[in-house]
Amino acid sequence: MSNLKFIYFALLGVLLLQSCGQQKTLKNPVYNTTIFRGKQGEKEVNNFNKNRAEREKLLAETIEKADAAKRKLEEQQAILNSIDSTERIGDLDSKLKSIFNRTQQIIDELNKTSPYTSAGQEKTLKLAAELNDLMYNYINPLTKLVEANRDVIRIGSDINFSTGSAILSKEGKKKITQLVSNIASEIEKWKTYLNHHNENIFSNSDFKTIILVNGYADLQGSMDIENRKKNNFELSEKRAKAVADELNIQLIELVKKYQLTFDIQSKGRGEELPYENVTTSKKGESAARRISSISLVVGPKILLYND
Repeated sequence: MSNLKFIYFALLGVLLLQSCGQQKTLKNPVYNTTIFRGKQGEKEVNNFNKNRAEREKLLAETIEKADAAKRKLEEQQAILNSIDSTERIGDLDSKLKSIFNRTQQIIDELNKTSPYTSAGQEKTLKLAAELNDLMYNYINPLTKLVEANRDVIRIGSDINFSTGSAILSKEGKKKITQLVSNIASEIEKWKTYLNHHNENIFSNSDFKTIILVNGYADLQGSMDIENRKKNNFELSEKRAKAVADELNIQLIELVKKYQLTFDIQSKGRGEELPYENVTTSKKGESAARRISSISLVVGPKILLYND
């Protein structure tokens, strides 16, 4: 029986060696500064192999950082995916996917890089520098924008209308004034954040805000269902436009003060339920459905442009 056990473990050892030999990429290794894991197995670092050991360690650490960056981007994408499509900032989604794709390309390039040559070291250093730029100039700031899109600035973000009306009331204009004030506050927070980052990418601290305005209507109307839906859709478009027009007027002061660029996207949703899924009475009356809802993000312009 002992001979059979010996044969079994010997075969298992051979299979494991073959598996390791076929492993061509490094996946989250943990390196000691005193151990060199070269092609011939582990050995103590000494004066003869220390340069190769440091190159190996540099590559492994860079792969680990790239993998951590990728996981962070995946977490942010999951947050974006959890936001209702009517309130999600599409430009932000595109930017996040673009940075994710480049991060994956860096990981692929690193996994093809040999740590045992000076050319491999040069490539590793170049990719490590790019990864560092991505982390500090894009990935970390984008995290703030994704969270802002999730935690929409709700003060004054739902503008109510009277039955059958698309005329913005004085109260509605006050809510928009409050919202514009919140945008200014967010820009000031970004300026504080950027003051702690000296990267050249933020040297021109121009800002951009992307605003989504969705107009809704309740189910009221005396005509047949088809015409009622058509009229309510047109009404919802007018409500969204009324809010967008007032935002255009009130944002002018911020444009001058903060070199702000703004992009307002308005859309009529007709009799659709708003994201809050408001219930209606039997007559289809609901003040909570006669609204224009607003979602927005604001941040450095460079983060909200897709190249």
